[in-house]
Amino acid sequence: MAAEKDPNSIPNSQITDIKRIAVCGGSLGRERRSYIRGQVVDIGITDPMKADGLWDLVTGLFSGEEKNITPFLDFSLAPVRKPVLRIEVFRESGEKVFTSGKIKADEDGFFSCDILDKLPPGKHRFVVNLEGLDSFRQYSKDLAHLNNTENSILGRETIVGKGNLRILAEDYKGYIVTSDIDQTYLATDIHSSKGKFAALFETPEQKRALPGMPELYRQLRIGLENAPLAFISASPHFFRRTMLATIANHKIQIESLHLKYLEGTIKGVLDKVIGTIFNPIEFFQNGFSPAWSRTKKFFGASVQSLFDQMSYKLSILLHDRVYQPSYSKEILLGDNTESDYMIFTLYQLICSGKLEGDRLEDYLYQLNFLGRDAITRDAAKRIRKLGEENVRIHGKMNPVSLSMINITEKGPKHKEMHELVQKALPEELRGEKPAQREWFYGTEGALGMSIIFLADKHLETHQVLDVMSEMIGKENAGKIWDEAHLLQHLKTVSLPEFAEVERMKLIELWESAFPNKQ
Repeated sequence: MAAEKDPNSIPNSQITDIKRIAVCGGSLGRERRSYIRGQVVDIGITDPMKADGLWDLVTGLFSGEEKNITPFLDFSLAPVRKPVLRIEVFRESGEKVFTSGKIKADEDGFFSCDILDKLPPGKHRFVVNLEGLDSFRQYSKDLAHLNNTENSILGRETIVGKGNLRILAEDYKGYIVTSDIDQTYLATDIHSSKGKFAALFETPEQKRALPGMPELYRQLRIGLENAPLAFISASPHFFRRTMLATIANHKIQIESLHLKYLEGTIKGVLDKVIGTIFNPIEFFQNGFSPAWSRTKKFFGASVQSLFDQMSYKLSILLHDRVYQPSYSKEILLGDNTESDYMIFTLYQLICSGKLEGDRLEDYLYQLNFLGRDAITRDAAKRIRKLGEENVRIHGKMNPVSLSMINITEKGPKHKEMHELVQKALPEELRGEKPAQREWFYGTEGALGMSIIFLADKHLETHQVLDVMSEMIGKENAGKIWDEAHLLQHLKTVSLPEFAEVERMKLIELWESAFPNKQ
């Protein structure tokens, strides 16, 4: 059943028809391999919303919805069962450079297309075409709707979605920035039930960015010579349209957005239960005690994985790396509220081949970090497979040039994070160092990150000052930033030793610019 819209966003109107759209999050690939993903859903619409020219098929939003859309409105969107799709890729000039074969999505409308054809480097637009249905149940549902609705647009539309695809040259040696969202980019309260619940009802205009972060992303686009930016969030997939609108509202340009498919975890648990019921002999073949132990581990890790990020984010990082040029350099941004610092460390160890094979799989399965078992055996196998594919494609190399963790009041400081990671690593890898200075650096927010970028020559001084200027007037931890508050923060922000020279220069510049604000 199609979701009903908020009556406040569509005054004096009622749902009269269904529009079928493919919600995608953009994609980043390389010349010889790229990947497109999305979900096909049905949206209840009103008569005024039938106008084709007022739909943005990249975001899946009707004109004006970008101000009123919330995750809650998308929570009950009806997935289209087993749509049959065909994807076309066009250059900016309009030249078609790729046409896929028929793609069959799953029962929840999720689809993916692995493109192995060589595509020219540059910016492209992909188009998702609906060619039919592979589900009699969905076909019957559509037929019933069409018979009851005159002049419905449901049966007439073939283009259901569009998205941006950026292709990097195979010899690209520039940077790729991958960033977390909650408590790295957005000031989302993820620690209380009230905060998590409230996030479901926030519009893009109500979502607050951490002070300076939107400007930092914009300056990185300039300083890193148009380096791609990808967002990864453990938020559920039905946050996608709201997130895309939020990012656009902050004038941030991105290449891709990854969100978590929660139903996949729930379905995996149900499949496990059904498999056990119909195959009890196989389940108990090694005795009741081992079977019960495996069951507790599986269900505990599965439930935890609904809320934890370890397995999900590590898998996404490794999956994305498959589609990156071998000599591209990654910059990772996260926060200390969950396990980003452990995830970033493991990612580097796996890519460099220092943790692989059975040893990697067993380690992940047994890993308990911050009191959580969040990696099932199946997830450990998947991560192992992705790690092996990366080594086969790129060789044993660490692609991460710089990794930074936003230090919030809800998590450990820089030193404690490193101690937690070292304690959790296999004994033979404790004390292991990457080619760069550290696995990650802990610092407070956009200011600390921008200074480290300055010290690494990714930004210039005037760009850091622009970030600082954007922070003025913004709220942080219940306080409004002003020039004096910002100067104090500049003097105390956590920084590695190599960034101290830049700190002192910025203090001098800020004090000279605001002599009466000290």
